Amino acid sequence: MASSSTSTTGRVGKSRRKVVLVRRPSRGEQYEGRRRYCYNILLAPRWTLWSEGNPGRRFYRCRNYYQDGGCGYFEWHDGGFGERENEVIKELLNDIDNLYEENSHLRRGDACPKWYEELVALEREVLKMKSEHLLKDSEVKKVHCKFKLALATLLLTWVLLLLMYLSG
Repeated sequence: MASSSTSTTGRVGKSRRKVVLVRRPSRGEQYEGRRRYCYNILLAPRWTLWSEGNPGRRFYRCRNYYQDGGCGYFEWHDGGFGERENEVIKELLNDIDNLYEENSHLRRGDACPKWYEELVALEREVLKMKSEHLLKDSEVKKVHCKFKLALATLLLTWVLLLLMYLSG
């Protein structure tokens, strides 16, 4: 399994990135391709960079970099990604950030996820529409009842007029 650094990177106007900046293999058998050695003749581990500019790009660096700056050895493992690949990786990193944020809110219990708030709002809207429908339905029944009464009155009036006409 890979070990990782837990540093974060800042983004202007947004929350700090929750995913790790750099990952490297913890075992020698995970080394891929020819072995690279730094200027101190130490095996240079392969790191994976997760910065905004180079998300997912792999490189080799002196293993003593974090202790005393190392010997200054640096080499890219692969060429940079294309624009579309970088865009997809950044979107995935943002999705990860959003999931971390939502998980944090759920663990603290201080806020509901956006989808839940939207669901509650939609349920309220449905209840409001149902009550409006029931109100309109009762109004329609009242109008229908008045219509029947008016029709019966009209029919009775015609019958009385017809009887008066026939009787005399």
